[in-house]
Amino acid sequence: MTQHVRNILKVYRRATPEDTQNGIEWYARAEREAQKIANVTQLHLHTVIGVMAALSPNNKWERNVKDTDTMCRAWIRGDSMDSFKVSCYNTMKAKAWSMLSDGLIDDDDILTRLNGQKIRSFYSNIRGLDEVTIDGHALNIAIGKRQGLTDDATNMGKRKYREMQEAYVRAAKRVGVKPHELQAITWTTWKREWGI
Repeated sequence: MTQHVRNILKVYRRATPEDTQNGIEWYARAEREAQKIANVTQLHLHTVIGVMAALSPNNKWERNVKDTDTMCRAWIRGDSMDSFKVSCYNTMKAKAWSMLSDGLIDDDDILTRLNGQKIRSFYSNIRGLDEVTIDGHALNIAIGKRQGLTDDATNMGKRKYREMQEAYVRAAKRVGVKPHELQAITWTTWKREWGI
């Protein structure tokens, strides 16, 4: 067992019953938030989840949902991309907008457009696809140390990202939960412990 797996399991063992329940349900709740937006805007659910994933980097979850709703409503009204603000990078805003413009609804097309490792995984998890999202928190959990999310230390190349995913997969097998559930359980535990 690697140190990364051990560190993940240490956090998992500190999870309260509420942390565990929140983690297991997290991605299903995220899909329900996307479905609400899809229902109001009459956009395809996959498109809304793609927008949500694109707007997610360095964005708090509650704000991510609000930004997704704002963008989707602006699109439906025929507003321009510059008529509203979101709490993410302009390149990610443009990427999200392009999914609406091109009417992307197919998983493969959306994943190709998303391109980045973390946002592809995030989309996949909300869609219920088998994947593990490795964000800065998941990395910190695996290395057993809290680092700033904008630190160079939390930037990951493809190799490191896959290594972290594999650590979560192996840890999940040891405790009998799905890898994305383990990631979400440890994330909710870490968030509670650090007051994030």
